[in-house]
Amino acid sequence: MIDVQATPFTGCWQTLITRGDHSVGLKTDGTLWAWGVNTDGQLGDGTKSYRYVPVQVGTAKNWKSIYVGYKHTLAIKTDGTLWAWGDNAFGQLGDGTLVDKTVPTQIGTATDWQSLAGGIEHSVGLKTDGTLWTWGRNGYGQLGDGTTNATAIPTQIGTATNWKSIRAANHQTLAIKTDGTLWGWGYNNWGQLGDGTTTSKISQPKLELLLLEKY
Repeated sequence: MIDVQATPFTGCWQTLITRGDHSVGLKTDGTLWAWGVNTDGQLGDGTKSYRYVPVQVGTAKNWKSIYVGYKHTLAIKTDGTLWAWGDNAFGQLGDGTLVDKTVPTQIGTATDWQSLAGGIEHSVGLKTDGTLWTWGRNGYGQLGDGTTNATAIPTQIGTATNWKSIRAANHQTLAIKTDGTLWGWGYNNWGQLGDGTTTSKISQPKLELLLLEKY
C-alpha cells in the first residue's frame, strides 16, 4: 500500500528513472528526490538507509537531468556540471577514488556535460562538443579505450566529435553518431552488441561499427 498522504508525493514530477533497486526523480522546481535500496549511498541523502518514500537529496534546485547505474547515480546540473554518488568500487563515479559517496559529489570542473549513462560498474558521458567519455570498470572493454583496465576519472574515447546519444547496459556500451550509425563495445557473450558474433569488443579508437544502415 502506498501512503499517498506523504508529502514527497505532492508537487509536479518532471523526470523519473530507475535501475537495480533504487529510483531517482526530478521535480519541475529543480529539486532531486530518491528512494529504494541505499546500500552504497546511491540515494545521495547522506546515509546508507533504505527509503520507502521519496526523500529530497540536498537542497539544490538546479538539477537538470538524472541517470542511474546499478548502484550508483549520475546527474547534470543546469550549469553543465557533472555529479555522482553511490557505489564507487571500480571508479564509476569518476572522482579519482574508489570510495563510495553518500551525497552528490561534483566530478571535475567541466561545465559542458550533455548526457550520461550508467552500467553496472561503469559510466559513459557525452559533452556538448560531441566527444565521448567513459570511466569505471573495464573488464570486458566496456569503456572502449582499447584496454581492460579500469579508470577512475572520465577519459575521452578517440577524437570523434559526432557522438549523439549513449546507453550503458551491464558490461557493454552502445552509442549513435550524428550520421545515424550504431556502435557498440564491451561484453558480447550473448550477442548483445548486435555485430553477428559473441566476441567481446575492446577495440579503440575505431570501436566496433555494428550496422552500416542508418536508423
